[in-house]
Amino acid sequence: MILFDWCAQQGVRDVFSLIKGILKIVRIVVPIGLALLTAYDLFRNVINPENKDGQAKILRRIAAAVLVFFTPLLVRFVLKLVDIGGGNTNYSSCWESVE
Repeated sequence: MILFDWCAQQGVRDVFSLIKGILKIVRIVVPIGLALLTAYDLFRNVINPENKDGQAKILRRIAAAVLVFFTPLLVRFVLKLVDIGGGNTNYSSCWESVE
């Protein structure tokens, strides 16, 4: 039994909606930016093959792009874990219900 349905509060729903909107934008813009920077670094490595730092940068950027892309999945996973450990909570269902 849930004593207080905090998801019914409009302020909470507005904050979740804002966060989801920001995550959608970040999820699209950041990987594109990282891909452009990676292409630039690849071009620089072709021009100057002695630059050994470029490969490490490229791998870090690919890892960052993958992490940013899967951030919403990570948020859902953490909220489900909180639901399991928190007893009578509904954080994940509230997150899913907000558009």
